[in-house]
Amino acid sequence: MGLTRLWTFLLLLTLSFVSAGRNRIIGGDVCEEDAHPWLVLLYDNQGPCCSGMLLNNNWVITAAHCCVGGGIQLRFGVHNKENPRGDEQIRVSTDIVCCPDKPSCSNPSYDAKCPRTPECPTADDDIMLIRLNSSVVYNGFVQPISLPTKPASVGATCGVMGWGSITTPEETYPHVPYCVDIEILSNPVCEAAYPWWTAHCNVLCAGVLEGGKDSCRGDSGGPLICDGKLQGIVSFGGFPCAEPLEPGIYTKVYNYLDWIKNVTADRTGGSS
Repeated sequence: MGLTRLWTFLLLLTLSFVSAGRNRIIGGDVCEEDAHPWLVLLYDNQGPCCSGMLLNNNWVITAAHCCVGGGIQLRFGVHNKENPRGDEQIRVSTDIVCCPDKPSCSNPSYDAKCPRTPECPTADDDIMLIRLNSSVVYNGFVQPISLPTKPASVGATCGVMGWGSITTPEETYPHVPYCVDIEILSNPVCEAAYPWWTAHCNVLCAGVLEGGKDSCRGDSGGPLICDGKLQGIVSFGGFPCAEPLEPGIYTKVYNYLDWIKNVTADRTGGSS
């Protein structure tokens, strides 16, 4: 094989690999309809904005950076967002808490997004609790998610899901949620991927080092599930999504268990 042909072959091989790595939640499959009863679809005044997870009848957990377009509407029991079954439940937010060390840092009117004030100067704690205006009713498609009793281990296989883009860099948003399995990685792997960012103890690094599987735009606030427990919340990652050596960053739910318990216990739930 001549040198020119060899370089052409290698270039095509490289392009094929990169292209394959860009077709995913990226890289996933349609979730089973009854496999995500705790998954919540969030809307703001610009349309679908994030996912969240049902904690109990009155509270939802998601990422603090979610839904910058106004007050939040939450839809429960959703699978196909464009072709509903008819038994989905809809609620709106009445209280929002997004600053774990300062529970008073809430914005019931939800003007733009969770505020970053001198009390809450950074977005390092990318976690938010939303109180519902009225309690949801549990059924086969609406159930609370289980919280972890121990942290996820490096090397564990976990699932991530959402209605986010299934192609990248061009964005294609499906009507139904997609699911994909990825792996918990050590935080230094994500530090190497994003040199401008310093990992801290409140995050998880997760993905597939060879690329091709990942959460993507529109999956923010969604779950990272390990052994049936909510270990992480989709926070951020590289773009295009699912590139080799660019895993995703997830808020480490285990580190916020006391905060979650305190906030949801101290504030009254929605009215029935």
